[in-house]
Amino acid sequence: MPRSTRRLPHAFVRAAAVFALSAGVITPAVIHAPAAHADWDSTTGSTLDNGRYHLVLPSSALWVKVSVLASTAPDAAVLASTEAITSDSYSSWTPDEPFALPEGTALGDYPVRVEYRLPGETTKQWTGGTYSYRPHVGVTGLSWDRATTTYEQRKVVLSGRTTLWNPATGARTAAPEGTKVEVKLSLYDTAYRSQTLTATTGADGTFTLPMTPNATISNGSASVVTTGTVNDPDNAAYVPGVQAEAVIYRISSDVNKYRVLAGTNVQVSGHVERYTAGGWKPFPGAPVVATGREPNYSDATPVNQLGSGTSSATGTFSFSARAEYSTDKIYTFLRPSAYIQPGAYAFDRTDIAVPQQFSYGQYAITLDEYGRLVAKGQLGSSGYCATGEPTTLQASLDGGLTWRNLVSGRTNTYCQYTLNSWGYDSALYRVYHPETNQLVAKAGTALKRARTATRFSAFTISPTQPVVNGKMTVSGTVQRKLNGVWKPLGGVKLTLVYKPKGDTKWYWVTKDITTNSYGNFSYRATAYGDGSWALYLNTTGSYFYSETNAKYIDAR
Repeated sequence: MPRSTRRLPHAFVRAAAVFALSAGVITPAVIHAPAAHADWDSTTGSTLDNGRYHLVLPSSALWVKVSVLASTAPDAAVLASTEAITSDSYSSWTPDEPFALPEGTALGDYPVRVEYRLPGETTKQWTGGTYSYRPHVGVTGLSWDRATTTYEQRKVVLSGRTTLWNPATGARTAAPEGTKVEVKLSLYDTAYRSQTLTATTGADGTFTLPMTPNATISNGSASVVTTGTVNDPDNAAYVPGVQAEAVIYRISSDVNKYRVLAGTNVQVSGHVERYTAGGWKPFPGAPVVATGREPNYSDATPVNQLGSGTSSATGTFSFSARAEYSTDKIYTFLRPSAYIQPGAYAFDRTDIAVPQQFSYGQYAITLDEYGRLVAKGQLGSSGYCATGEPTTLQASLDGGLTWRNLVSGRTNTYCQYTLNSWGYDSALYRVYHPETNQLVAKAGTALKRARTATRFSAFTISPTQPVVNGKMTVSGTVQRKLNGVWKPLGGVKLTLVYKPKGDTKWYWVTKDITTNSYGNFSYRATAYGDGSWALYLNTTGSYFYSETNAKYIDAR
């Protein structure tokens, strides 16, 4: 038997008083029940920008004392200590005031000793922290000279100032001239990207940073570069965002031909305007593109580009586009940027058709033992067909003279298709693609697929009421259909299966019953108990599957 894993209820955990004699005084020593924080080992600490020391400790602590030591020596002097420390959130403690180290204390990092007591525990000590007694330098007062940038006005200037906090005096003054400020910005034009810039402060601690982002500034951070100094950096200051205003435009276009051969150029012409305070005006210098796929709101760059051009001073444009990879339309719009929204917001569409040659790749047709017919493959080994191209699985019963449709489907995004249907005993099969504006009409290779039908013409179990664990004889006959006539099927393997009474699963008994030349079989089986018995044919690549009806045996 496994040992019990029952636990005693909390009521059985008791506190006991033990009295010890010491110099004639009786002192109670209390043994406490196990505390909720008995396994606490996650104490950490750090120096904040205002000189206070932040401590990670359970908020349930009964007493906390933080001391700054002169060194790591066992007898090191205490430079400053405080018990005036407050828990401001779960597991977060901060002294009410910054540490005041003795006058003349050198700048540097000093070890910290934390003494604390948790409920139900004795006083513990942690000495893994360091107090940073250094000047803290940071950035504040960040602002941009503009809230937005536009297509014409793209330049923007960031301003701010730096400050230096002295831990000895507690005063915060301007940082020295020449202080380096690192600015990290998160930008978005047609995709997210980042940019890092550096500014230098003047004599008053201020700085300016001009830039042309050509993007929306989502946000950013600014911090002082302290490498090579004794200063500690403040937490990075938040840089607000600047929105890039997108232009509103409208475009019209046309092509000089409707149907062309692959690789033939067509001329795309049209006119583009933008909306201004004075209404709709011609949009000169606009970057126009033509694609064979409808633009999407998430398109950072044009997809399936056929050609491009630039509008004239009057907003007109004309350029050649090669429609090799076109579907049935050409879409004309402006190339997306921070100031021009994706083409899905404004585009013009022109009809065009370019049926293209293709090849069948990964071409396969199978007929399984259950009569299921599956055709799989790909239209075009280079994957240049479009999503949703129609395909049809066909069959011929007269050697390819005539074809009948079994099932139709469409290709996926990788130009692949899978077609499923019930097949014939023997037939030619092929996949056919009808002509579309994308691809020409084309039939795949005709493949013959055939299997021979089988059946159990007899199945008996004797005796019908065998003794439990006694023997019984399972026998019968298997046939195959040749030229419409059922003939004996010899030399094939059969599997005998059994399902006990009350069970939902079948269990195989043997897989090695073999038919003789007359298709007959006989097997001595053990009657395990009440239950159902059946047989099925272990099919090969040339026969269809067949099975018997289940026979229920009531064993005595």
